Amino acid sequence: MHIRSVVTVIAAVAGIALAGVVAAPTAGAAPAPPSGCPQIETIAVRGSTEAQGGGSIAGPLASSIRSRSTQTVRTHDLVYPATLSNYASSVRQGVSALRSRLSSTSSQCPSTRFVLIGYSQGAQVVGDTLAGGGVPGADRIPAVVLFGDPTFNGRESYNTGSYSAARDGVFPRSRGALSAYASSIRSYCNATDNFCQRGASGGGHYRYASDRTAATTFALGRIGG
Repeated sequence: MHIRSVVTVIAAVAGIALAGVVAAPTAGAAPAPPSGCPQIETIAVRGSTEAQGGGSIAGPLASSIRSRSTQTVRTHDLVYPATLSNYASSVRQGVSALRSRLSSTSSQCPSTRFVLIGYSQGAQVVGDTLAGGGVPGADRIPAVVLFGDPTFNGRESYNTGSYSAARDGVFPRSRGALSAYASSIRSYCNATDNFCQRGASGGGHYRYASDRTAATTFALGRIGG
């Protein structure tokens, strides 16, 4: 499918919003680090057309991880266009911004580890960043959580959800392109999500709030609580 056709499809459904409920802080949440360097930094990369911030899916997951972790956690909402009008350029700018953030935090806080969270276009930004190689702080990225990834490949071992392995995303990534991070990734894809399941129909692209608890548990398990 050509990018122009995909953008038309995305634009047609972009007005649908998902209202996610952010998990309430728990007593186990660690206080803010006095040094300014947290043990964990979550980076939330929002989806197409979502307002600057963490978005409807990535942001609430970052908040859930922060509230449930016993470690010090800082959340960063990646600043990038997340537009549809020039999708490819927007993704490239997102990759540049994510690499820059990983580099700056790694330089200032060499012991900080990262949890990368991407939804929709944001999932492609995260995946493209990792697939590009030479990732700053690559050895300190224990967890990567993706939702509705347009570059979804149905045959990857880290996929989860109601997806069909026979369907790929609208911009499928080559199998094994993220193999270096396979044990760190969970990629959620609904069978009715026509962005990670090209040719499918339904509103599955906007129904990932129900996966938040499982995704939080996965991330906490990867970072050690």
